[in-house]
Amino acid sequence: TYFTLAGGRIWGLLTYEIANEGEVAIQLVPKGERDTDTDEYLEKYAEEIQQSARYPGAKIKVFHTKMKGILPIGDYDVEVELYAPKTMDINDLYALASKTLGEIKEIKGLSALDISIDVSKPEYQLILNRARAADLGFSALQAADLVKTYVDGKIASNYKDGGYYYPIRLVVDEASIGGKEDIANMPVLSPRNLPVYLRDLGRLVYSVGPVEIQRKDQMRLIKVTASVTGADVGKTTDQVYKKVGTMSFPPGVYVRAGGQAKMMKDNFKALASVLLLALFFAYIILAIQFESFLWPALILVRIPLSLIGISLALLLTSSALGITVIIGILILAGIEVLHGVVLLTFIQELIAEGLPLEKAVVEGAVLRMRPILMTFFVGIMGLLPLALGIGEGTELLKPMAIAVIGGLLFSMYLTFYFMPAAFTLLMERKAARTPSRANI
Repeated sequence: TYFTLAGGRIWGLLTYEIANEGEVAIQLVPKGERDTDTDEYLEKYAEEIQQSARYPGAKIKVFHTKMKGILPIGDYDVEVELYAPKTMDINDLYALASKTLGEIKEIKGLSALDISIDVSKPEYQLILNRARAADLGFSALQAADLVKTYVDGKIASNYKDGGYYYPIRLVVDEASIGGKEDIANMPVLSPRNLPVYLRDLGRLVYSVGPVEIQRKDQMRLIKVTASVTGADVGKTTDQVYKKVGTMSFPPGVYVRAGGQAKMMKDNFKALASVLLLALFFAYIILAIQFESFLWPALILVRIPLSLIGISLALLLTSSALGITVIIGILILAGIEVLHGVVLLTFIQELIAEGLPLEKAVVEGAVLRMRPILMTFFVGIMGLLPLALGIGEGTELLKPMAIAVIGGLLFSMYLTFYFMPAAFTLLMERKAARTPSRANI
């Protein structure tokens, strides 16, 4: 299915009104009813669609919409944001953006490269004759306000209906404007109450200009955008920003990362803070439970060590490190804390019953192996369909499933070998430092 939008653009939940733009949104049939995924579909038909354009000068972009949860968050994986002071001409900034696009377009995996604004909108510009306008009593601001009134109209009053006010806008009859001469011959009343024509204020010329001027933090902004197809988003964006970093820009112009790369960076920071906070509170609770600061550290140290298994799993499956992988690490952390508490508590109970250290460690690991392995394999089997990409909509969570499975497999070694060995070593050193009563 598909739908079209003429005279505008959709971004997330917003619709922008842009006269010379249109959009066609295509929704593919369910994954089970087609042989190709979205990226393969784009690679196959994007060039064909662009070459079939019947209108010279038209720019056609083919890309897939990015999703965050169930809501679209934007269209591009890569955004290079160029900021410039308000004094810089927008055409000069556009030239820098074009130069940047030319530098990165050869990077493998990039598609649908574009610049966020269009400077080819047809328009008439009034080149103000300041001396002549001053003689007639017009300042530059008054002349600009006058032209704006002719274009957009002017609110003369408001109409009240009940508790609501409706603006009454006076506009020029469009039928009276047939071309450049009609605009130039528009009558104007000067601040000195003298009737003049718009042509008396300056020279009217046909030109092209930007559809819009974007600003952020009181700076002019242009974005160089691109999608990543058939390649790793993280590695490709790193190549882009490394390439842009070698370029030189005029004083006052600086570059920032945007798009999905910026979103991922911000989310990584937030999730890393959540993970550290979770580990801190887990450590405090375990320290209270074991009445020791040492044993909680032994349990929690397995979590960063599990990153070895996660990294190997992602590497072997060529999966990208993303937000869902961090969520998987949080899930894995909870499972590992549970297993560590179960095993360590049981071993300490056996020691309290009088068993020698080594026998208590071996017997505790053997007796707790079955319930712990049941939890491991239930988690792995439950995530296996997701890791294999079975079913629709699995692409987003597939890296998370792979990360958790890799972490669980490596955690088996940590639980049944590393943790008992480390516990035995620490207990022996603790016993060596504590003098026995017989020696006293």
